[in-house]
Amino acid sequence: MLNEDKIIQRFSQDDFNSFLKDLIDIGCLEGSALGITKKVINNGFDYLSDKQKYVFLQYVIIPNYIENCKRCNTEIPWCEMLNASYEGNGYCGYCSHMEEKLMEE
Repeated sequence: MLNEDKIIQRFSQDDFNSFLKDLIDIGCLEGSALGITKKVINNGFDYLSDKQKYVFLQYVIIPNYIENCKRCNTEIPWCEMLNASYEGNGYCGYCSHMEEKLMEE
């Protein structure tokens, strides 16, 4: 089970807003989740109401979040999160690359 407090602490990392923008760009957010995500990009998570925080965590972050690489167990950075979650492999960039190389052999 995911530790929401730990995830929220990661929101201050430099590449978090880029991750959110990528989610918007690929069109996987709509309705209130989209609007709330835009608010987070512009103002930060702390400026959301409790209800908005709940929607953001449940409908934006948790479905698109992989905490650790399932191969090497390192924390997946936000810049690799979309690939890890959307491609469904759960790997960090390095391990994803290594898996591709193994498949080619």
